[in-house]
This record gives sequence, C-alpha cells and structure tokens, in this order.
Amino acid sequence: MRWGTALLRGAVSAAILAVLLARTPLDEVLERAAGAAPAPLAAALALVLLMYLLVSVRWRLVARALGAALPPGAALRAVFLGLFGGQLLPTTVGSDVVRGWAAARHLGSVPRAAASILADRLAGLIGVCVLVAAINLALGAAALAASCALLAGFLYFFKLPSRPVPLAAAILLALAIHVLHVFTASLSAAAYGVNASPALWFAVLPLAIIACAVPISINGWGVREAVVVTLAGTHGVAAPDALVVSLTLGLLNTAASLPGAVLLLVHDRK
Repeated sequence: MRWGTALLRGAVSAAILAVLLARTPLDEVLERAAGAAPAPLAAALALVLLMYLLVSVRWRLVARALGAALPPGAALRAVFLGLFGGQLLPTTVGSDVVRGWAAARHLGSVPRAAASILADRLAGLIGVCVLVAAINLALGAAALAASCALLAGFLYFFKLPSRPVPLAAAILLALAIHVLHVFTASLSAAAYGVNASPALWFAVLPLAIIACAVPISINGWGVREAVVVTLAGTHGVAAPDALVVSLTLGLLNTAASLPGAVLLLVHDRK
C-alpha cells in the first residue's frame, strides 16, 4: 500500500511536469540552463544550506518547549537525513518520517519525536502564512486568518502558552527561512538572466511553499513548478524563465540533501 501511494504521487509529479514541458518550448528552457552563471547558483546553494541549518535550530526550540532535548549535532544530522529521504518520498511527509526515525534514537521516544516534528511543521506553516499576509494584499485576510487558526491549534494541542519566548523565536525563524527561500529564487533567476525583482518572488514563492506542503507529489516536484509558472506568468515572467527557476529550486534542494546521503552511508558502515 505504501509503495502504491508513493508510485501514485510519483505519477502525479511526472504528469504535471510532462504537461508543463509540453506547453513550454523545451529548447528555450535548455538555452537558459546552458547560459547559467555559476556564482549566483553557488550563492543560492549556500542559502539553501543555511535554511536547513536554521530549520534544525527552530526544531530544537519547539522540541525543548515540549520537554525534549535534542543536541545541536543530532538535530542537524536528522534534518539532513530527512532532506535526503524526502527526495524519494511524498513532499514533507517522507522527510519527516526519516527525520523522526533519526530523532527518536536520541529522544528515546517515538511519540516525543513525532510531536516535536509536528510542532516544527506548524511553526513553519504559521511563518509562511504570516509572510503571505504581509506581502499579498489580495490574500492577506485569508492568510492572516489561517495564521491565527494554526497558532490556536499549535497552542491547544501542545499546551504551550506558558512558553511564549521559544514559540515566538521559532515563528521568527520560520519567517527568516521563508525569506531566504525567496532570495534563493531571486539568485536563481539572476543566474539565468531572468528580469524579475525580489518583490515578484515574494508574491510567488510563499504560495508555492504552501502548495508543496500538500502530500500529493514526490518532494513537491510538479506542484512547485505549476504554481511558480502560473503565478510568475501573471507578473509577466515567461514560462521558460519561470520553469527553469522552479526546476533549479528543486535541484538545489537535491544538492543540499547530499550531506544526508553521506551521513546515511556512514551510519550503514557503523
């Protein structure tokens, strides 16, 4: 059943990408990819790695608020193991399963590990909804309402109103991570000579992040590209330009996951 679900989600990713590629001149996409400037791409990869370092810090904050102490090194290793595992599994779900497996070994409790990861994901979603509310006036009210609902659920289920400082810090870190994601897109666009301001990516990327959180694809492939191409197109970005930027974001995540592959190999040898 699990393999069937994974294959189905893989088929969803493949189908969406196939439709996008059929509607986008492939020669133009390849032409932009061939002319990429390496320096902005290297800077974008550095930002992605920094993002995941901050994810490990955010996770430790909410875990500590739940009474689960995760050492910094263990949290960072678990994040990269989860990032690597998520390359072949459904969106954030697969990543969290691997991350939870790694964390449970240190926390000595699967429920504690699962609760800390769920709390971390909620903090991330609150952060992106706040960002949408601040940037996108058309969706501001809905995003703000979603933020409030997520925050209420966060406080109710985890019973953490007495620990406002780590929770506020976790949400601020989530905002910082999403802002870094936006600048990663901006650097990727600059690498291909795409004339798009950071403001455009602030309008597009947070919505793509929310869409990718729905577990219907493999690691967000296809869903991210459909959202980015559609929304960027409404701001005057040509489909080949938007598609090559979105594909680059996926490839940067894949490249950033390689430390997780190394950690997994080391673990197997041990």
